[in-house]
Amino acid sequence: MSETAIERDRPLLRRAIAVTAHYRRTGRCPAIIHSLGGGDSFEIRPTRNGFLDCASGVEVTFRPFALLLGGAPQAIELGLEGDIGFFAYDPGTETRFAGRCGGGASVTLYDLASNDFFQYAVSDD
Repeated sequence: MSETAIERDRPLLRRAIAVTAHYRRTGRCPAIIHSLGGGDSFEIRPTRNGFLDCASGVEVTFRPFALLLGGAPQAIELGLEGDIGFFAYDPGTETRFAGRCGGGASVTLYDLASNDFFQYAVSDD
C-alpha cells in the first residue's frame, strides 16, 4: 500500500488548516479541536493575529489568503469555495488539500484525490 501525501503530512499542518478554515467560515477561533479518527483533542488559544496550537507550541498566523506556521519561510495558501468548500496548498511539501467546513461543528479535510480524509469536531467553548 502506497503512502499518500496526506498520510505523510504533519498532524499540526492538518489541524492548522482545519482551525483556519473554521475561523474563516464562522469568524470564531475554536477552543478545542477533536480528531475524530484518532480520538485526540487539542487545545487552541486565540491570539491577536491567529492562534496557538497548545500541543505543539506553534503559533499560527492568519494571512488574507493563507496561514503561516510559526517561523516557516512559506505561507500555506488557503481559499474558500462556495458555501462550504475550501482548498489549501503547502508549497513546502507540495501537498494539496480540499475540504468542507460550513461553519458548523466539524471540518473534513481530503487529499487531492479524495482517497483519504481527516475529520475534526470543533468547539468554540
